Amino acid sequence: MTARNLPSAEQRVLALAGVSQCAMLAQELARRGHAQPEPLRCALSSILILNDINVDTALGGVEGIFAGLPDLGRQQPDPAAVERLRYAIALIDLQKQLRQERRIRGELRALLVRLQDDRIAEDPVSAEAIKGFAEIYTATLSTLTPKILVRGEQRHLKNADIVLKIRAVLLAGVRSAYLFHEHGGRKWHLFFSRKKLAATARILLQNH
Repeated sequence: MTARNLPSAEQRVLALAGVSQCAMLAQELARRGHAQPEPLRCALSSILILNDINVDTALGGVEGIFAGLPDLGRQQPDPAAVERLRYAIALIDLQKQLRQERRIRGELRALLVRLQDDRIAEDPVSAEAIKGFAEIYTATLSTLTPKILVRGEQRHLKNADIVLKIRAVLLAGVRSAYLFHEHGGRKWHLFFSRKKLAATARILLQNH
Protein backbone atom coordinates (compact mmCIF):
# COMPACT_ATOMS: atom_id res chain seq x y z
CA MET A 1 0.00 0.00 0.00
CA THR A 2 1.55 3.31 -1.03
CA ALA A 3 1.45 6.46 1.03
CA ARG A 4 -0.93 8.09 -1.45
CA ASN A 5 -3.53 5.49 -0.38
CA LEU A 6 -2.83 5.73 3.32
CA PRO A 7 -5.38 7.25 5.72
CA SER A 8 -4.55 10.76 6.92
CA ALA A 9 -3.61 9.45 10.39
CA GLU A 10 -0.94 7.22 8.88
CA GLN A 11 0.34 10.02 6.66
CA ARG A 12 0.67 12.16 9.79
CA VAL A 13 2.70 9.43 11.48
CA LEU A 14 5.00 9.10 8.47
CA ALA A 15 5.56 12.86 8.37
CA LEU A 16 6.23 12.88 12.11
CA ALA A 17 8.67 10.01 11.61
CA GLY A 18 10.46 12.28 9.15
CA VAL A 19 10.80 14.86 11.92
CA SER A 20 12.04 12.17 14.33
CA GLN A 21 14.55 10.94 11.77
CA CYS A 22 16.02 14.43 11.40
CA ALA A 23 16.16 14.78 15.19
CA MET A 24 18.08 11.49 15.31
CA LEU A 25 20.49 12.63 12.58
CA ALA A 26 21.18 15.92 14.37
CA GLN A 27 21.85 14.00 17.58
CA GLU A 28 24.18 11.54 15.87
CA LEU A 29 26.16 14.31 14.23
CA ALA A 30 26.48 16.32 17.44
CA ARG A 31 27.34 13.40 19.70
CA ARG A 32 29.24 11.04 17.38
CA GLY A 33 30.44 13.25 14.56
CA HIS A 34 28.72 11.18 11.87
CA ALA A 35 25.22 10.08 10.84
CA GLN A 36 23.70 7.05 9.17
CA PRO A 37 24.31 7.59 5.44
CA GLU A 38 21.00 6.42 3.95
CA PRO A 39 18.69 8.25 6.39
CA LEU A 40 20.84 11.34 5.85
CA ARG A 41 20.46 11.08 2.08
CA CYS A 42 16.70 10.54 2.37
CA ALA A 43 16.27 13.50 4.71
CA LEU A 44 18.25 15.92 2.58
CA SER A 45 16.57 14.68 -0.61
CA SER A 46 13.21 15.80 0.77
CA ILE A 47 14.20 19.44 1.11
CA LEU A 48 13.81 20.38 -2.54
CA ILE A 49 10.49 18.60 -3.10
CA LEU A 50 8.56 21.82 -2.71
CA ASN A 51 5.13 21.36 -4.25
CA ASP A 52 3.98 17.96 -3.03
CA ILE A 53 2.42 17.09 0.31
CA ASN A 54 2.08 13.43 -0.61
CA VAL A 55 4.25 11.58 1.91
CA ASP A 56 5.26 8.96 -0.62
CA THR A 57 6.66 11.62 -2.95
CA ALA A 58 7.87 14.20 -0.46
CA LEU A 59 9.59 11.90 2.04
CA GLY A 60 9.98 8.65 0.14
CA GLY A 61 7.25 6.81 2.04
CA VAL A 62 8.12 4.31 4.75
CA GLU A 63 11.52 3.62 3.20
CA GLY A 64 12.46 7.29 3.32
CA ILE A 65 11.74 7.77 7.03
CA PHE A 66 12.33 4.21 8.25
CA ALA A 67 14.95 5.25 10.81
CA GLY A 68 12.50 7.65 12.47
CA LEU A 69 9.62 5.21 13.02
CA PRO A 70 11.10 3.25 15.96
CA ASP A 71 11.16 6.31 18.22
CA LEU A 72 7.44 6.81 17.67
CA GLY A 73 6.73 3.19 18.51
CA ARG A 74 8.70 3.06 21.76
CA GLN A 75 6.82 2.23 24.96
CA GLN A 76 9.55 3.48 27.32
CA PRO A 77 11.76 6.22 25.84
CA ASP A 78 15.38 6.22 27.00
CA PRO A 79 17.28 9.46 27.81
CA ALA A 80 18.64 9.70 24.26
CA ALA A 81 15.10 9.33 22.87
CA VAL A 82 13.90 12.09 25.21
CA GLU A 83 16.55 14.39 23.76
CA ARG A 84 15.41 13.51 20.24
CA LEU A 85 11.82 14.26 21.26
CA ARG A 86 12.95 17.69 22.44
CA TYR A 87 14.49 18.35 19.02
CA ALA A 88 11.33 17.12 17.28
CA ILE A 89 9.16 19.47 19.34
CA ALA A 90 11.52 22.35 18.57
CA LEU A 91 11.28 21.60 14.83
CA ILE A 92 7.48 21.57 15.01
CA ASP A 93 7.53 24.88 16.90
CA LEU A 94 9.90 26.37 14.34
CA GLN A 95 7.70 25.44 11.38
CA LYS A 96 4.73 26.97 13.20
CA GLN A 97 6.66 30.21 13.57
CA LEU A 98 7.66 30.04 9.90
CA ARG A 99 3.99 29.89 8.90
CA GLN A 100 3.47 33.22 10.64
CA GLU A 101 6.39 34.93 8.89
CA ARG A 102 5.32 35.47 5.29
CA ARG A 103 8.46 37.36 4.30
CA ILE A 104 10.84 34.71 5.60
CA ARG A 105 8.68 31.95 4.18
CA GLY A 106 8.88 33.60 0.76
CA GLU A 107 12.62 34.10 1.06
CA LEU A 108 13.11 30.47 2.06
CA ARG A 109 11.17 29.23 -0.93
CA ALA A 110 13.01 31.55 -3.32
CA LEU A 111 16.38 30.32 -2.04
CA LEU A 112 15.33 26.69 -2.40
CA VAL A 113 14.08 27.28 -5.95
CA ARG A 114 17.39 28.94 -6.78
CA LEU A 115 19.23 25.92 -5.39
CA GLN A 116 17.10 23.69 -7.61
CA ASP A 117 17.86 25.83 -10.65
CA ASP A 118 21.59 25.73 -9.92
CA ARG A 119 21.36 21.92 -9.88
CA ILE A 120 23.68 21.97 -6.88
CA ALA A 121 21.57 19.51 -4.95
CA GLU A 122 21.39 16.76 -7.57
CA ASP A 123 23.54 14.90 -5.06
CA PRO A 124 21.95 16.02 -1.76
CA VAL A 125 24.82 14.75 0.39
CA SER A 126 27.59 16.40 -1.61
CA ALA A 127 29.63 18.99 0.26
CA GLU A 128 28.30 21.71 -2.05
CA ALA A 129 24.65 20.75 -1.50
CA ILE A 130 25.05 20.51 2.28
CA LYS A 131 26.70 23.93 2.34
CA GLY A 132 23.82 25.32 0.28
CA PHE A 133 21.19 23.84 2.61
CA ALA A 134 23.05 25.08 5.69
CA GLU A 135 23.36 28.61 4.31
CA ILE A 136 19.63 28.70 3.60
CA TYR A 137 18.89 27.54 7.14
CA THR A 138 21.16 30.25 8.54
CA ALA A 139 19.66 32.99 6.38
CA THR A 140 16.04 32.13 7.19
CA LEU A 141 15.07 29.67 9.91
CA SER A 142 17.89 30.54 12.30
CA THR A 143 16.53 34.11 12.49
CA LEU A 144 13.28 32.84 14.02
CA THR A 145 12.50 31.89 17.59
CA PRO A 146 12.50 29.48 19.26
CA LYS A 147 16.04 28.69 18.22
CA ILE A 148 17.06 25.05 18.24
CA LEU A 149 19.95 24.32 20.57
CA VAL A 150 21.69 21.08 19.63
CA ARG A 151 23.80 19.54 22.39
CA GLY A 152 26.75 17.25 21.87
CA GLU A 153 30.52 16.86 22.01
CA GLN A 154 32.31 20.18 21.70
CA ARG A 155 34.88 18.73 19.31
CA HIS A 156 32.06 17.90 16.91
CA LEU A 157 30.13 21.12 17.46
CA LYS A 158 33.30 23.09 16.65
CA ASN A 159 33.86 21.15 13.44
CA ALA A 160 32.65 23.37 10.57
CA ASP A 161 31.67 20.46 8.31
CA ILE A 162 29.58 18.81 11.03
CA VAL A 163 27.88 22.10 11.88
CA LEU A 164 26.91 22.50 8.22
CA LYS A 165 25.40 18.99 8.22
CA ILE A 166 23.45 19.69 11.41
CA ARG A 167 21.97 22.86 9.91
CA ALA A 168 21.08 21.01 6.71
CA VAL A 169 19.37 18.27 8.74
CA LEU A 170 17.41 20.86 10.74
CA LEU A 171 16.20 22.38 7.48
CA ALA A 172 15.00 18.93 6.43
CA GLY A 173 13.34 18.52 9.83
CA VAL A 174 11.34 21.70 9.36
CA ARG A 175 10.29 20.39 5.93
CA SER A 176 8.92 17.23 7.55
CA ALA A 177 7.31 19.23 10.36
CA TYR A 178 5.62 21.42 7.76
CA LEU A 179 4.28 18.28 6.08
CA PHE A 180 3.11 16.93 9.46
CA HIS A 181 1.07 20.11 9.89
CA GLU A 182 -0.34 19.87 6.36
CA HIS A 183 -1.75 16.44 7.23
CA GLY A 184 -3.45 17.74 10.36
CA GLY A 185 -0.62 17.05 12.80
CA ARG A 186 -0.15 19.31 15.81
CA LYS A 187 2.32 19.34 18.68
CA TRP A 188 -0.33 18.15 21.15
CA HIS A 189 -0.53 14.85 19.24
CA LEU A 190 2.90 13.98 20.66
CA PHE A 191 1.48 14.11 24.19
CA PHE A 192 -2.25 13.36 24.10
CA SER A 193 -2.24 10.91 21.17
CA ARG A 194 1.03 9.20 22.04
CA LYS A 195 -0.45 5.68 22.26
CA LYS A 196 -2.21 6.02 18.90
CA LEU A 197 0.97 7.35 17.28
CA ALA A 198 2.99 4.47 18.72
CA ALA A 199 0.48 1.84 17.61
CA THR A 200 0.36 3.23 14.06
CA ALA A 201 4.15 3.45 13.89
CA ARG A 202 4.48 -0.19 14.96
CA ILE A 203 1.95 -1.29 12.31
CA LEU A 204 3.83 0.62 9.61
CA LEU A 205 7.09 -1.00 10.71
CA GLN A 206 5.56 -4.49 10.77
CA ASN A 207 3.96 -4.07 7.34
CA HIS A 208 7.11 -2.76 5.72
